[in-house]
Amino acid sequence: MALKSLIYDITPDTKAIMIKDSSYYRSLILETGRERISVYKPEYIIEHSCVTNGASLVGRRTAVEQILKTRSKLPIPVAPRKDVYMFPTASVKNKDCVWLSYYHVHYFEQRDDKTFVAFYDGTGLYVNASEAAVDMQFKKASQVIAQMKGPDFESV
Repeated sequence: MALKSLIYDITPDTKAIMIKDSSYYRSLILETGRERISVYKPEYIIEHSCVTNGASLVGRRTAVEQILKTRSKLPIPVAPRKDVYMFPTASVKNKDCVWLSYYHVHYFEQRDDKTFVAFYDGTGLYVNASEAAVDMQFKKASQVIAQMKGPDFESV
C-alpha cells in the first residue's frame, strides 16, 4: 500500500502561508503556536482546502470576482462556514506574496520599506508590501465577508 503524500489543510488555526525558498519545500505555514512546512505551493494548498470545504478554487474566485468587480489579487473564502478567508499581500505570481488569514490579523503598520502584520496571538511578521497595499487587500476581504454573510448569499 503506497502512502499518499499529505497535503496541508487550511484550518481556523492557520494564520499565514508563504512561499518557502527551498529546493524541496515550497510553503511555510504559520499556525497558532507552531510553524509547518509543505512540499506544495501556497496556491495548491489553497485550492486543495477549497475543495475539501465544498467548492473549487475556480468557483470561489468566480464568486469573489462578481462581488468585487475585479480579477486581481482576490481574497479567497477558503472555508466560509469556519470563517476562514485568506487574502494575498501581492500578486500570487510574486515570490513575496503572503496569504494572510483575515480573522487572525490584529493590525498592520508600515515599518521602513515593509509592513508589519500583527496577529491576535501576539506574533507577527513582516511582508514586502506597503501598508496601503495590505490595507486595500484587507478591505477587499472584508467586503467579500460582508457579502457572503449577508442574508441573500447561500454560503458553501
